Amino acid sequence: MSFRRPFADRERAFEEAFFRKESARLINAMHEREVRAKQLEALSAAVGIDDLNILNPLADLGVNDDNAAALVLAPLIAIAWADRTLDSDERHALLKAESAHGIDPESESGKLFASWLDRRPHESLIDAWAAYMNAVCDNLDDAERKQLRDDITSRAERIAHSPEKALLRGGGPTEAELAILEKITAAFEKEGSAS
Repeated sequence: MSFRRPFADRERAFEEAFFRKESARLINAMHEREVRAKQLEALSAAVGIDDLNILNPLADLGVNDDNAAALVLAPLIAIAWADRTLDSDERHALLKAESAHGIDPESESGKLFASWLDRRPHESLIDAWAAYMNAVCDNLDDAERKQLRDDITSRAERIAHSPEKALLRGGGPTEAELAILEKITAAFEKEGSAS
């Protein structure tokens, strides 16, 4: 006569349930990695950069191949939100920049930009943008790099010197805005030089 353990069937059922859950978790994780790899590949094609140290932070901020054009406005958003508020002068300047850069408000880039107008993006946006811009500048000659730098920094400075904020705070840009302006300017410098 054979002796059966009274809980053997129950233990086996628990064990099988555990392994089913673990298998499903591993399959899901593998699927998520595959989706992320495809997203990064598409983003890489859109921005012309293949460095994962640059692409991953951008993707983490919601930038993808459909809305990557909004990156041109990232430094302006960062400067506008540096003091954690967005006033009407800044909003107007940002919307004007959106139009000047040919970004359709109904496009995916326009929608990402609108989300940045509505809610302050994560502070890492300026650092992710700066890394991206530094890599872009590696492919530009000095004149192109200077023209791009001058365009972006002049727009950022106009936002930092917003009349509405200057009137309220009684002066020029805040320390936070000056720090963002520094990051914007530094993004255009070649390694080992200060141009």
